[in-house]
Amino acid sequence: MDFSQLDQCLLGETEEEFLCASEEENQQVAVAMIQQAELQLDILSRDFDPLVYDTEECRDAIEALALRSRYSQIRILLHDPQKVSRRGHLVLHLGKRLGSLMKFRRLADVHKSVADTFMIVDGIGFMHRPYVDTIAATVNFKNRPKAKELLLLFEKLWRDGEIDPNTYSMII
Repeated sequence: MDFSQLDQCLLGETEEEFLCASEEENQQVAVAMIQQAELQLDILSRDFDPLVYDTEECRDAIEALALRSRYSQIRILLHDPQKVSRRGHLVLHLGKRLGSLMKFRRLADVHKSVADTFMIVDGIGFMHRPYVDTIAATVNFKNRPKAKELLLLFEKLWRDGEIDPNTYSMII
């Protein structure tokens, strides 16, 4: 797929997998997917990828999802939330404002070796970077089996996740 066709990608319908090679492409895909989400957003990230998620567009898309339904579920799992909190992040500030509508956890020390970074939307679409040393991400707006595989990993990491005392006010 030509990246210029991103605006034609529909969550739950577009099955073609493609690669995002730059931070700008990752940011555009993240916003496009989140804007199309109906209920669920799960993100696993090392430093909450400021060039991808720390934008007004992303914050606004996440806020709209959080307020869309009382059944909306937004979970963000970070390797080092204290570092992210010190640096500042628009989505973290949103999380503080929205309280229980967004949940944050710190990845348990036992799982620190997990190199993957990913976002899963409504259990069907995903953006996945399997390596720490690259921004290149595989994207698919409709691949339930792969999204389910990532979601199972996320669920395990989430259950084992911890509340970071330094960022307790934002982590639930």
